[in-house]
Amino acid sequence: MERREDYTVGLRELRHNTSEVLARVRRGVTVDVTEYGRLIARIVPVEDRAPTPAMTRLVESGKARLATRPGYRPRMRPSVGQDRLGEALRELREEDTW
Repeated sequence: MERREDYTVGLRELRHNTSEVLARVRRGVTVDVTEYGRLIARIVPVEDRAPTPAMTRLVESGKARLATRPGYRPRMRPSVGQDRLGEALRELREEDTW
Protein backbone atom coordinates (compact mmCIF):
# COMPACT_ATOMS: atom_id res chain seq x y z
CA MET A 1 0.00 0.00 0.00
CA GLU A 2 1.35 3.41 -0.96
CA ARG A 3 2.01 5.78 1.94
CA ARG A 4 1.00 9.31 1.10
CA GLU A 5 2.66 12.19 2.88
CA ASP A 6 0.37 14.45 4.92
CA TYR A 7 1.00 18.17 5.32
CA THR A 8 -0.59 20.75 7.61
CA VAL A 9 -0.76 24.40 6.66
CA GLY A 10 -2.23 27.42 8.43
CA LEU A 11 -4.86 29.53 6.74
CA ARG A 12 -2.51 32.51 6.42
CA GLU A 13 0.24 30.37 4.88
CA LEU A 14 -2.30 28.89 2.44
CA ARG A 15 -3.39 32.37 1.43
CA HIS A 16 0.19 33.54 0.86
CA ASN A 17 1.56 30.33 -0.72
CA THR A 18 -1.43 28.88 -2.55
CA SER A 19 0.49 27.77 -5.64
CA GLU A 20 3.12 25.93 -3.57
CA VAL A 21 0.48 24.18 -1.48
CA LEU A 22 -1.46 23.13 -4.58
CA ALA A 23 1.76 21.87 -6.16
CA ARG A 24 2.08 19.47 -3.20
CA VAL A 25 -1.52 18.34 -3.74
CA ARG A 26 -0.74 17.68 -7.42
CA ARG A 27 2.10 15.42 -6.28
CA GLY A 28 -0.36 13.37 -4.18
CA VAL A 29 -0.01 15.04 -0.77
CA THR A 30 -3.12 15.52 1.38
CA VAL A 31 -3.08 19.01 2.94
CA ASP A 32 -4.87 19.80 6.20
CA VAL A 33 -5.77 23.49 6.57
CA THR A 34 -5.93 24.89 10.10
CA GLU A 35 -7.17 28.13 11.59
CA TYR A 36 -5.91 28.97 15.08
CA GLY A 37 -4.73 25.37 15.37
CA ARG A 38 -8.13 23.83 14.54
CA LEU A 39 -8.60 21.74 11.42
CA ILE A 40 -11.06 23.53 9.10
CA ALA A 41 -10.48 21.89 5.72
CA ARG A 42 -8.66 19.12 3.91
CA ILE A 43 -7.39 19.41 0.35
CA VAL A 44 -6.98 16.01 -1.27
CA PRO A 45 -5.71 15.05 -4.72
CA VAL A 46 -8.38 14.14 -7.23
CA GLU A 47 -8.11 10.75 -8.87
CA ASP A 48 -7.84 10.74 -12.64
CA ARG A 49 -11.18 10.12 -14.29
CA ALA A 50 -12.94 11.19 -17.44
CA PRO A 51 -15.31 14.07 -16.76
CA THR A 52 -18.98 13.35 -17.39
CA PRO A 53 -20.91 16.14 -19.10
CA ALA A 54 -23.40 17.79 -16.77
CA MET A 55 -26.42 17.03 -18.96
CA THR A 56 -25.57 13.32 -19.07
CA ARG A 57 -25.32 13.23 -15.26
CA LEU A 58 -28.66 15.01 -14.86
CA VAL A 59 -30.44 12.67 -17.29
CA GLU A 60 -28.96 9.57 -15.63
CA SER A 61 -30.04 10.78 -12.19
CA GLY A 62 -33.58 11.50 -13.45
CA LYS A 63 -33.35 15.24 -12.76
CA ALA A 64 -33.64 16.20 -16.45
CA ARG A 65 -34.96 14.91 -19.75
CA LEU A 66 -33.52 15.42 -23.19
CA ALA A 67 -35.52 17.62 -25.53
CA THR A 68 -37.92 15.76 -27.79
CA ARG A 69 -37.57 18.43 -30.48
CA PRO A 70 -34.02 19.80 -30.18
CA GLY A 71 -33.52 23.08 -31.95
CA TYR A 72 -37.25 23.98 -31.75
CA ARG A 73 -37.96 27.66 -31.54
CA PRO A 74 -41.45 29.06 -31.12
CA ARG A 75 -42.73 31.27 -33.90
CA MET A 76 -42.36 34.97 -33.37
CA ARG A 77 -45.32 37.26 -33.83
CA PRO A 78 -45.11 39.24 -37.05
CA SER A 79 -43.79 42.75 -36.52
CA VAL A 80 -45.89 45.77 -37.31
CA GLY A 81 -42.80 47.80 -38.14
CA GLN A 82 -42.81 49.86 -34.96
CA ASP A 83 -40.06 50.04 -32.37
CA ARG A 84 -42.29 50.79 -29.39
CA LEU A 85 -39.65 49.98 -26.78
CA GLY A 86 -37.06 52.16 -28.46
CA GLU A 87 -39.55 55.01 -28.73
CA ALA A 88 -40.51 54.70 -25.05
CA LEU A 89 -36.86 54.78 -23.98
CA ARG A 90 -36.17 57.80 -26.18
CA GLU A 91 -39.11 59.65 -24.58
CA LEU A 92 -37.91 58.80 -21.07
CA ARG A 93 -34.41 60.03 -21.88
CA GLU A 94 -35.77 63.31 -23.26
CA GLU A 95 -37.80 63.87 -20.07
CA ASP A 96 -34.83 63.36 -17.74
CA THR A 97 -32.50 66.29 -17.24
CA TRP A 98 -29.04 65.20 -16.31
